[in-house]
Amino acid sequence: MGINLKTKYKVMISAAAIIAITAASVFSIAAEKLPQYRKITVTQATRTTMGQTLNLQGYIEPSAKQEIVVETNQKVAEVYVQEGQNIKAGDVLFKLDDTDAAYKLKSEQLSLKAVQSELNNLIKSENRVKKDMNYAIAQAEMQYKNSKDDVQAAKLKYSQNMELFAQGFVTKEELDASTKNLEKLEGQAKLNELQLDKARESLKGYGDERQHQINKLKNSIELIEMSIESLNSKIDISTKALIDGKVTSFKLQNNQYPFLENKKIEIYDLSKYVINTYIKQNEAVQVVVGQKASITITGLEEKTYLGTVAEIDETAAMPQGGSKLPMVKIKIVVDEPDQNIKVGFETKIKLDLNIRTDVVAINFQGIVEDQNGNKFVYLFKDNKAVRKHIETGIADGFMVEVIEGLIPGDQYIINPPERVQDETSFKLWSWGYELK
Repeated sequence: MGINLKTKYKVMISAAAIIAITAASVFSIAAEKLPQYRKITVTQATRTTMGQTLNLQGYIEPSAKQEIVVETNQKVAEVYVQEGQNIKAGDVLFKLDDTDAAYKLKSEQLSLKAVQSELNNLIKSENRVKKDMNYAIAQAEMQYKNSKDDVQAAKLKYSQNMELFAQGFVTKEELDASTKNLEKLEGQAKLNELQLDKARESLKGYGDERQHQINKLKNSIELIEMSIESLNSKIDISTKALIDGKVTSFKLQNNQYPFLENKKIEIYDLSKYVINTYIKQNEAVQVVVGQKASITITGLEEKTYLGTVAEIDETAAMPQGGSKLPMVKIKIVVDEPDQNIKVGFETKIKLDLNIRTDVVAINFQGIVEDQNGNKFVYLFKDNKAVRKHIETGIADGFMVEVIEGLIPGDQYIINPPERVQDETSFKLWSWGYELK
């Protein structure tokens, strides 16, 4: 039986539909197996100059500073400078009124003589009293020795009488008499021993007490002498400047006592402006005197000043803050200060370390690291990415030095997809990419 045209046409349509559905399914499966589309960036390793930059902070300070604190209990007789004045080392700043100091000095000198006289008398009397006490001890020792000899003789006599009494040559009364005599002499010897001990203790106690009195007087003399020395320093005293500079704080007035708020005088040497800052010990070994630094002032960031490392401390110290590494203080001198720079201004400092020239560098985003710490990049060649082991050096911002593994001009992928970072190579036919 034949198939009519209409039926044949329906069969052809059904077959075409089945083929189309099957093809769509195969394409969908293939698409699922393809890597997800993502644009990657390819660029070149470059040759450049690199270094590490320390970002530090500090405050503008004068190159030298003298501070004088005037005691509030001594009147100022005369002042010779005023605030804002430029002075030289050795210039007289002010003179103190020494009237009160001179009166106190005379009083202390009289007190010193009185205490010294008391000490001398005590020492003299001590020698005399000790001599008498030593004589008393000698007498007591002699009496004690004699009493012990008497006891020994009485014991011998008592022993003899005992033998004679047993033989009938001595009466009971004579034996009792020798017994009582021995007991009496033993009691006297004990008394003499106690008197000797008392004499010795008296001498020792007298010596301790006298020594305490002597020490007390000597301490008083020492304190008075210190007071006299201090008062002498206030007699006809003129305070002088120790440095060249500018008087930045001076509120003293003639014939007035200083107040708490104006007793401090400050002199700044503004011939140079310096910044003291601190760096870690591992950084300090890379800094040298004469090294240049970039300086910006908070609020005046539009201008950058140059500075020079002038001093590096010989010792490190633990900081007060949170750092656990010893810190080293360095002093940086501002090379060409202008009228905008003021003492106390906050600054930010950039100090370049470990500068290296003619190094191969790549973007840090192109580096892949495995679980063992080995570092790789994916080189781009013939539409294919090939993993290449590298050795790195210093880092400077986004760029990393490549010590081994690349040469300038090598093309590498900046952002290799994570899903292929464990592959030794992969094709880029299904990935969109751009060259930079």
